[in-house]
Amino acid sequence: MATFPIVAAYAPSGPHGWPVHPAHTVGGHVARVEGHDAGLVELAYSQIPDDGFRATLDGAFPGFSFFYLGGLLGHYRFKVRSHSVAADGRADLYVVVDADVVGGRDGLDPATLRWVQIADGAVDNAGRSHPFYATGGLAPDGLVSFYATWSGVRTAQAYLAHDTGHRDRIGRDIVTVLGGLAYGSTPVGARSASSATIGASSA
Repeated sequence: MATFPIVAAYAPSGPHGWPVHPAHTVGGHVARVEGHDAGLVELAYSQIPDDGFRATLDGAFPGFSFFYLGGLLGHYRFKVRSHSVAADGRADLYVVVDADVVGGRDGLDPATLRWVQIADGAVDNAGRSHPFYATGGLAPDGLVSFYATWSGVRTAQAYLAHDTGHRDRIGRDIVTVLGGLAYGSTPVGARSASSATIGASSA
């Protein structure tokens, strides 16, 4: 049986492990709800961020050196637990990096795994001094995960990243960017821009 970088592992509403509100995921996969003007686009896997993503990241964080690995490590998978719109119009995405491989013989230290995200054209890092997304990486519950919630139209790309703890020759912090995914919401009736969906991969 073939495996893919993004796999559906939908679960009922439950805690996502991050100390933010709401504390629970929407759960499952509901793409649209009546009475709201936005619907989920299909998740799209990407091995390498596009030029716009890289230029935005480099421009916002010149003190970091980003290297692009060209996709996830061989056994890594993104397991999607929640990708849904709730009755009140709130949408969320909750992804767990395959716990069977993170920190295993061929895996990276879970504490060094983070996420970098560009949402609506800007680095989404909660205004901090580093580029990492606030609710992505090793969560207090011990899982390496990613959690996002939003309302309305949204365009976002998020990539798993390895904070190496090393610096390059000119003192920049080295971060290796692995595979990622594009997600978001568009007005109802708009065509999805996704190039790949759960169960398939693309460059």
